[in-house]
Amino acid sequence: MRCHISFLQMLVLLTILFPGTYALGEVQPIKIGFIGDFSSVTKAYTQNSFKAAQLAINQFNDQGGLLGRPVQMLQRDGGNNPDDHYHLVKKLVREKKISAVFGGGASPCVLKASVACREEQVPYLVSIGNTQSIVVEKGHPYVFLFEPNSHMESMGFSIFASLMPWQRYAWIGPDYIWGRDVMGFFKQYFTKIGAPVTWTAEIWHPLGTRDYTEAIKQLMDGKPEALVVATWGEDLFHFVNQAKSRKLFDTMAAFGWFSVMTDENERLLPEGIWKISRAPFHYLSQKYSQTHTFVKQLRQKFRVFPVDFAICCYDSFLAWKEAVIKAGSPEPHDVARMLKGLSFTGLRGESSIRALDGQLNCPAYFGRLTYLDDYPVAIIESVMEIPAAKTWLSKEEILIKRKK
Repeated sequence: MRCHISFLQMLVLLTILFPGTYALGEVQPIKIGFIGDFSSVTKAYTQNSFKAAQLAINQFNDQGGLLGRPVQMLQRDGGNNPDDHYHLVKKLVREKKISAVFGGGASPCVLKASVACREEQVPYLVSIGNTQSIVVEKGHPYVFLFEPNSHMESMGFSIFASLMPWQRYAWIGPDYIWGRDVMGFFKQYFTKIGAPVTWTAEIWHPLGTRDYTEAIKQLMDGKPEALVVATWGEDLFHFVNQAKSRKLFDTMAAFGWFSVMTDENERLLPEGIWKISRAPFHYLSQKYSQTHTFVKQLRQKFRVFPVDFAICCYDSFLAWKEAVIKAGSPEPHDVARMLKGLSFTGLRGESSIRALDGQLNCPAYFGRLTYLDDYPVAIIESVMEIPAAKTWLSKEEILIKRKK
């Protein structure tokens, strides 16, 4: 009978049998931090993504760790408070000597944590939060983004929308930097191509909004052909429930991010809406064997399916592992240098990080939301995949923006 034990189990066993030779102090773990919002507006995304992070760390350690050392991940909750994210980075680097930071949150939290990572010169591998300024206007040598940034996503969004017959649009979205970015890029593109678009309503709401009665009335009174929904997280849950009760989705087409966590058997989102995705797990698991395996393993260990952010998160760990191995060291400076221009095989296929801005060359995905009888969660079909080369800023455009 074969007995399979992990690297960490072997280490403990050897320490007991040969304490003089294998003292625990001689094999120091590589410490990393996961800082996210486990208690506020992005908690569902963060919790799901953290499970992907745990899976990655377990796999690294089961395979012998990295460079012969186990990896230890320290979890911290910054909520939706940018200052907390900043101070948690500082504390983990200075007190726990972590060599990388993972996770993210709403974009203001990411931007503040990124400042701390720049000051402490430690890599920040972001998988939740994607305003363009993270890697463009406020980019630096230690920040890396594993989602399409807001400009990339908006450009893909605009390319998709320009293929549709709608001309009268309405908008609902959160009133902070990400939402304003997305809407601005969207309008900019349609002006550039001379599309005859009319906006019948623009609804802006603060994060944490629960009552959408007046917003829904304004949207329906405008009689748009299509509604762009940028509302997300817990806010989206409340908006969709109230919009369904008013039959809003019966009167207009709808497309947007529609990223919400519900019980698997709860069919909250209306079938047939158009959904933007940063990493649709069902589509990707059919396309790539490594993604199929990841989805299966995550399901077996945690009984969940991955949201988009979880796939982006797992990719950030794969990239970091590759950079550590290539550098021959987990030291922050060495790893950050190796991440620039790094190519690796991720859950979205062959991937690379652009050296100039730390942006992963990730596509944007669009498809129609549907439910399958033999599948417990919503998926998207008829997927359109728009590559990064068609959506991201050129190197010249980035340099111009950084000079402003």
